Amino acid sequence: AEQAIPMAQAIAERARCRLKLVLIHQPLIMMEPGPNYTKVELAMYKADREYLKLVTARLRQPLGRSVSSAILDGSPVAQTLAAYIRELGADLVVMMSHGRGGLGRAWLGSVTDQLIRFTEIPVLVVRTSEDMEPKPGMEQKEILVALDGSPLAEAALGPAVALARLWDAEVSLVQVVQAITLGSAPHLTFPSDYSDQVTAIRRDSAQDYISDMAERVRESGVRASGVAVVGAAVAETLIKLAAPDRVGLMAVATHGQGGLKRLVLGSVADKLVRGAPVPVLVVRPTGRHARRKSGGINVPVTVAAFS
Repeated sequence: AEQAIPMAQAIAERARCRLKLVLIHQPLIMMEPGPNYTKVELAMYKADREYLKLVTARLRQPLGRSVSSAILDGSPVAQTLAAYIRELGADLVVMMSHGRGGLGRAWLGSVTDQLIRFTEIPVLVVRTSEDMEPKPGMEQKEILVALDGSPLAEAALGPAVALARLWDAEVSLVQVVQAITLGSAPHLTFPSDYSDQVTAIRRDSAQDYISDMAERVRESGVRASGVAVVGAAVAETLIKLAAPDRVGLMAVATHGQGGLKRLVLGSVADKLVRGAPVPVLVVRPTGRHARRKSGGINVPVTVAAFS
């Protein structure tokens, strides 16, 4: 979980905002209530408290008194965190995910996955992996934002632009256009290259849209570019475009739906969180966040990093 701290620290330093470290204390469930249970439970709580104090003290050297911490009791963990986020009034959550996928995740769930669906606050997910080495100073040269032409996807622009301002990074807008394959029927005939022509038309339309969105971002004072690309699968294409030597993080909006529908259909955001080679900023646009426009978000005032 501590692998999320360098990113949270880098944001806090540049935004000059408050950083809250939060630890969820897990009560014992394998012991019967009694004197021994109380003794062990108190010892574990003390150990959690001492650990959190050490981590907080380490961060106070560079960040000063803007760093604070809290231990929470509650279960399920994700709901407890979501309630505390609302109480805290945080603008951004930074946390780590194992990036586990497949049926194991669908059955067991994960705190990161659940929190994304329970909170309106943008969640920046740092995935632990051998191919994701921390960058010195967590410098951001380029932030890739996935768009699809919908207002839902555009909700990721505001938080992405706010982070780009902190590093003077470029915002790269990408829309993946899936190739069109026209089915054949006895009474219908198409030229052999008709599918390619229709795909090209869709790509040109998407490029016009992306260019307009990039211009909107530039009008807010942030460098931006945009491109529409043809790809067989949206998430896989975006992952290939997120070269770690250039792209520092990705941003994407999600409906945040769960359950079997999500398991069967999947989602681009879910696949990016599990497979992208860079941290992923996930925005679930509901309530006040759904109404924010590109470039309209202010610099975050509070960052919560859960460890």
